[in-house]
Amino acid sequence: MKKIIELTHRMDDYVCMWNGVEDLYICDTGEKLPPKFFFVLSSFGSFCYMKTPKAELKRMVALGDGRTRKMYEFLAPIVGFDYKVCEYKSFEKALAKIKSEIDAGYPCMIGALDMFYLPHFEKLYHKEHIPFHYELAIGYDDEAQILYFLDCGRTDIQTIPYEELRLAFDCSYPGLSKPNTVWAVRMQTNKGKYEIAKEAFAQKKELYLNPPVGFIGYRGFEKFIKDLPNWKNELSKEDYDKILYNMVQFFGTVPTIPNKLRGIDEADTMEFGGGFDKAAVVLSTLGKEYNDTSMTRAAEIFSPAALVITKIKEVIVDYLSNECDKTNQLSDLFAQVAHSMKCGFEAL
Repeated sequence: MKKIIELTHRMDDYVCMWNGVEDLYICDTGEKLPPKFFFVLSSFGSFCYMKTPKAELKRMVALGDGRTRKMYEFLAPIVGFDYKVCEYKSFEKALAKIKSEIDAGYPCMIGALDMFYLPHFEKLYHKEHIPFHYELAIGYDDEAQILYFLDCGRTDIQTIPYEELRLAFDCSYPGLSKPNTVWAVRMQTNKGKYEIAKEAFAQKKELYLNPPVGFIGYRGFEKFIKDLPNWKNELSKEDYDKILYNMVQFFGTVPTIPNKLRGIDEADTMEFGGGFDKAAVVLSTLGKEYNDTSMTRAAEIFSPAALVITKIKEVIVDYLSNECDKTNQLSDLFAQVAHSMKCGFEAL
């Protein structure tokens, strides 16, 4: 049996868990969205700092929340869509669910997937395991044994053989998903993008400026800045380095480490702006379109913070590559970021 759902696709790279959902939203509403729209609304501004001495990583620092489950949980009621996370013990059951959704006329999100097994990623295919990717499944062909899907970084419909999909599906990552996970989505909304953005940013502002607990929002950020100079005395060098290594890989557009730490003698092609760059684009676009001066002002405040994050990235990379140790600058640099985040949210 074979079936493919026709769906207009908007390419928006590096936001794989949201690209397919945005396609469904655009199909229902006809809205034209700024780049990285749902990703920014669900992730940006969710600062968290926790001491985790019993864990492998002794300190947890996050500028934003990139956990797929938490992002969906936050944004679904604001946008107006329902979703169900379907986890299966076998690939066969997951594939059956995908096909039943498509047969009923509903594209579905699948993942996380290991990019090692996705043929359209030529530089990664059978070369590097990256278990972070999501796709929107739109069709299947049992005779050819292939699945049809839309990818955030490609304009055309992509395909993958069932046997490769089986391997790609057999991965997990904390906070993202377990193996063989299908996300059944039902878009049920008449909200415009401006209304959605205002509601999402209002909630993010409240959580950041008035955090209910001390390890999130501006209170968590201030505690992190105060504690940071003491890490070298409190932790072993191995644990200290591991925290910085983990921190820097989540400053990028997608979770990855800078080329220098990968042993690649090339300039980074990816931006390391900590999400401030993406948030500034969303806010400036909406501010201009709807003559919202508060959004425009917030964008002007957030945008320079991305450059400070890039400087922080460079300090960490130089230290971890044993070139020079300027980590004593990190507290002051992060204080600049915290100030920008506070002022930006206050401007909204």
